[in-house]
Amino acid sequence: MEHQLLEKLGLTKGEIKVYLALNKLGESTVGPIGKESGVSKSKIYDILDKLIEKGLVGFIHKDGTKYFIANDPNMIIEYVERQEQELEKTKKQVQEILPQLLLQRSSIDNKPIAEIYQGYQAMKAIRDELMLTYKSEETFLTVGCPKSANDLLEGYFLEFHKQRLKRHIGMQIIYNSDARKYGQLRTKMKNTFVRYLPKQFPSPHWIDIFPNAVLFVLISKVPITIVIRDENMAESFRSYFELMWKNAKE
Repeated sequence: MEHQLLEKLGLTKGEIKVYLALNKLGESTVGPIGKESGVSKSKIYDILDKLIEKGLVGFIHKDGTKYFIANDPNMIIEYVERQEQELEKTKKQVQEILPQLLLQRSSIDNKPIAEIYQGYQAMKAIRDELMLTYKSEETFLTVGCPKSANDLLEGYFLEFHKQRLKRHIGMQIIYNSDARKYGQLRTKMKNTFVRYLPKQFPSPHWIDIFPNAVLFVLISKVPITIVIRDENMAESFRSYFELMWKNAKE
């Protein structure tokens, strides 16, 4: 358990072994630390220096010999807080350069119209990015959501809807007929409307329609997300959606 938590804080496996060994030994020289941790002597000094920099280890000199000691475990909290402060600082710096990066991106003449992404994290990131193109009080359109996708991604979808509703963006969803359980949950959300595809026409993927782009998610072991950034294409799919909405079942 300790190993997993410390690894989440960004400590290397060697740093974790040395820190835990030192925490167990108390005040100690390099030899016993190496024996207890299983880390070679050639690496231990470098690891101890890094732990000292992180505030997790200290040292004293006695009779010409250097002894190391693990600092109070409460220092781990201080280390986490320092990381949080550094992350917040980095976040502010990114926010400062973001307008320039976005301007550079929008000014590229040969930027690709179609993009392909693999994996769920990539899908979530690009979907969240495109969601920002919707303005408050506009309506987000999506069609073909299969039950399998909702079974797998319901946690993400609920957070997605939470952020959507915060921005006062409505939604019209055309689910696969087998996803009624999820459709019933969505209709309880404010300004969210649901209809269903006929049972004989299930869709293995879903399509999101944004103001200037269309996103396709193909569900498989490694999902594939295709984004087409084209305003005319998006407008065409909105018309396609309206036709499907009129013929979909409530």
